[in-house]
Amino acid sequence: MENVVFLILVVVFLAILFIFVARQGSNDAVLEEQLAKQIALMIDEAEPETLIHLRVEDFFEESDNPKIIIEDNVVTVKLANSGPGYSYGYFNSVNVEDKIEDIDSGEFQGRYLVLTIR
Repeated sequence: MENVVFLILVVVFLAILFIFVARQGSNDAVLEEQLAKQIALMIDEAEPETLIHLRVEDFFEESDNPKIIIEDNVVTVKLANSGPGYSYGYFNSVNVEDKIEDIDSGEFQGRYLVLTIR
């Protein structure tokens, strides 16, 4: 009986390890982390009344329902259909308005995240 319990625990541990490695190794997890940190660092460095255009077209190409949520000094990016996404905080105490726009004028062409810092 002890051996059966031990084998079950080993199988459960290996399954959890496999899921963790598969999630961390996926491209979505890396892109979520990269985009959340990039946005948070830009907000930290921004002065009030700043307008930021960040091209996010490359991040959104492989995702069906991407989400970028900025609230309570935390940027959350969710590109994958499953999983919680990645959250990263910023320290700058500013009000941030965000929207995704498809822009095709002058130097801006593609899908952009437009941040208005107030």
